[in-house]
Amino acid sequence: MGDVTELKGLGNIRTALSTRLHSKPAQKGTAHRDLYILGNEKKRLEKEVVRLERQQKRVQEHLAEVCQTIKELEKEAQREESSQGALTDVAGGKKEPAPPSQYSQRRWKRMPLDY
Repeated sequence: MGDVTELKGLGNIRTALSTRLHSKPAQKGTAHRDLYILGNEKKRLEKEVVRLERQQKRVQEHLAEVCQTIKELEKEAQREESSQGALTDVAGGKKEPAPPSQYSQRRWKRMPLDY
């Protein structure tokens, strides 16, 4: 099942305007009017194409940035995993945590809280 963005929208429905159906039969001498209307429609569609090309360019740039960020984060995750591997003992086991007697040697971070 697709996403909501993959559904056909109202712009895809063929209407009387998009198919240029008229309630009255065509009259003689309306060719100039039809040329004018179709010329305006052509200009509108050309502007729409330019707008869509700009939007596609923005989307492609954003996609490239996201892919680059993903690659950088994957490299960082691999470095963290390799650094975690360096903490293992020679025998292959992980190092044991410090015994509780060493906990008192560490200083606690303190922060004043005033309400």
